[in-house]
Amino acid sequence: MGRSENRKMEFQRFTVKDEKCAMKIGTDGVLLGAWASPQSPDKALNIVDVGSGSGVVALMLAQRFAESKVTAVELEPHAVEQSRENFENSPFDSRMKCVEASFQDWATESDNQSSFDLLVSNPPFFNGKPKSPFHARNLARHDDYLNISDLFEGAEKVLRAEGVFGLVWPVEREADLMAAAKMWKFHVTRKCMIRPTPQHNPVRFLVEFKRDISGNLDVPSLILTNIVLETGEGEGRHFTSQHNDLMKAFFL
Repeated sequence: MGRSENRKMEFQRFTVKDEKCAMKIGTDGVLLGAWASPQSPDKALNIVDVGSGSGVVALMLAQRFAESKVTAVELEPHAVEQSRENFENSPFDSRMKCVEASFQDWATESDNQSSFDLLVSNPPFFNGKPKSPFHARNLARHDDYLNISDLFEGAEKVLRAEGVFGLVWPVEREADLMAAAKMWKFHVTRKCMIRPTPQHNPVRFLVEFKRDISGNLDVPSLILTNIVLETGEGEGRHFTSQHNDLMKAFFL
């Protein structure tokens, strides 16, 4: 990452700047962008990234799924501006757009109903935690304006019948996530626990859901994996082969 006035992350095929965003590029979003996958990844897809911030997840998905159209939905105006600039400076600009709106309102628009194959989000998941004096940072981090039930409700509206909803979530709030999924009739199809090093317990996990359109009779077996990010050996950061394999299409 660069200095605060000129922050950017260099990927193999695009650059993401985040100096205008309250929420900076982080490990959670980058892992989600590399891991999330639709039901039929070889087809032309409609993808939506909710709470897109700098647009890094949307850009990663646009690279991975070359025939896809990617919509980023973001409420904070400065982040919207940043996303649009990052999209315009990427090779995927013709297939990408950023909409300035709350996800709750955007999901009710008729053109978006049952239109998307993959919905992803690195959502604001702090609940009951001390807040920043900066409104934009609170939007990005705390779930006052977009809670997990709102996300499932919107996903139920905009996803096609076989659509996938993927997100990254803290282990400590797993019960809240699963309660919301049950309320909106979604089931888990894939889950990946994230461990910082072999010596640490997971603090985040990646997870994908699908709608229970069959009355829960044909729910497939859960695919459960895990990833360790760093070896924890020596000075500095030394990434594991697992991490490098997941990210090899993106980093120089």
